[in-house]
Amino acid sequence: MPADARFRGRGGGGPPPPGPPLVASAWLPGTQVGVARAAGGTDRGLALVVKGGHNAENHNHNDVGSVIVAVDGVPAVVDAGRPTYTARTFGPDRYAIWTMRGDWHNVPEVRGTPQRAGASYRARDVEVADEPGLFRVRLDLAAAYPVGGLERWWRTALLDRSSGEVTIEDAWRFTGDGEPSALRFLLAGEVRQDGPGEVEVRPPGGGRAAVLTWDPERAAGSLTVRELDDPMLTAVWGDRLTRLELALPGTAEGSVLVRVGVRG
Repeated sequence: MPADARFRGRGGGGPPPPGPPLVASAWLPGTQVGVARAAGGTDRGLALVVKGGHNAENHNHNDVGSVIVAVDGVPAVVDAGRPTYTARTFGPDRYAIWTMRGDWHNVPEVRGTPQRAGASYRARDVEVADEPGLFRVRLDLAAAYPVGGLERWWRTALLDRSSGEVTIEDAWRFTGDGEPSALRFLLAGEVRQDGPGEVEVRPPGGGRAAVLTWDPERAAGSLTVRELDDPMLTAVWGDRLTRLELALPGTAEGSVLVRVGVRG
């Protein structure tokens, strides 16, 4: 057999290229990025991505604590990614670009204040549990926000393989009451809000939907549509993305749990 036969295309009788590894879970401690699936070796079911780290990373987006959720391999709770590069992308106006700002990522806005750029704006006390039945990341986001009186902002993102559900819980503690905060989740697909406390996200062209639910007594939900015109973004997401905004009370302590399930 010629030495290069195994590198030929199908016409040459070589093996097909390998598919993605689809590991059940992985945690990269250097960058504090984790991924977990309902089961290894398949994209069926929910997949969860969690990011810790800090806001001085290469190509930073001010998104410490962000999460991504996919259904059957199709992202539903998403990171928009990057638009077409311009001089502004790498200059002092970088964070004027909406895709680089925390308010268009799946992170809290704390008492009207988004995350800031810089290595000091980071995740603290990161804890990871990687077990056969679940994958959980818990991290304190308080240091990512220049907000006086903020003692803790715990975010816990969990994939429960027994229930097939993802949960994202935010719990905060301030020294006193103050301005309200908000949670944001960027959604890709056909988004429908039938009533308080529930949003369905169905991928274009069919497929199973992600359903986000929460207690509307704890957080009032609303939707904002972002029309897209940059070809780098429309090639991936189509003509729009939708942001789910959950308004939180300005209490000194509180918590909100968001559940993500699958609907056929």
